[in-house]
Amino acid sequence: MRKLTCLLLAVSAAGCRSPGSTSIPEARADESPRTGGGVAVVELFTSEGCSSCPPADGVLAELSRQGREGGLPVYAVAFHVDYWDSLGWPDRFASPEHTARQRAYSRAFGERGLYTPQMIVDGGDAFIGSDRDRALDGVAKALSRRATASVSLHARASRPGEVTVDYSVKGAPAGAVLSIVVVDRSASVAVRAGENAGKTLHHTDTARALVTVGLERPAGTEVVPVPPDAAPDGVLAFVQLPGDEPGDGMPIVGASRVPL
Repeated sequence: MRKLTCLLLAVSAAGCRSPGSTSIPEARADESPRTGGGVAVVELFTSEGCSSCPPADGVLAELSRQGREGGLPVYAVAFHVDYWDSLGWPDRFASPEHTARQRAYSRAFGERGLYTPQMIVDGGDAFIGSDRDRALDGVAKALSRRATASVSLHARASRPGEVTVDYSVKGAPAGAVLSIVVVDRSASVAVRAGENAGKTLHHTDTARALVTVGLERPAGTEVVPVPPDAAPDGVLAFVQLPGDEPGDGMPIVGASRVPL
């Protein structure tokens, strides 16, 4: 079976290749991709109240770790949704904004209803989040495609409860937007009720704040409010098309992440 290290850490012509792709370019994960290189933004819609979600959380953690270790532009982010909260365990990382984002994807894919765990790679490839092989293939294909937009970021914790992000975008298509996500690298939670009662869940790259801005002006500054219990250590930003045609998803065409 193809392993993640084979798909993601190959950086020479002699390395493993996904079908029809070139070798994966080497780049630092906190930099914009090199010209001609791809990026892989991996979104996981998950919940602490969902018994099927911990394996998917593990897949996301593996992708994130291997991306960092390989110096590759693999940007993982977990969006905890709130529609499980009424079923026994309120997830403190959940928000209605995350659910609204998943619902927008559902419309863009022409689907009915929402489910967890759902993983989406580069806004266009959606599948059950615990499907590791599908995730590996999706990331490899995303890295083999050219990123047509580039994103430069500078982020700082300007004051308690706020993160200030300076951004500059080049090559964004008309109508594209920039989503900015403040991320906690890791957290562990002892779940006391619901489907995962008695388990300690480990989270990676958890979204704690999300704002979306238009790109009528390709550069600017956003002050992003974050929850008081957040421990952010990074900011991810990606350029995305709105998904006007059902079935096409909401393609991501460029991304970057910087530490805090």
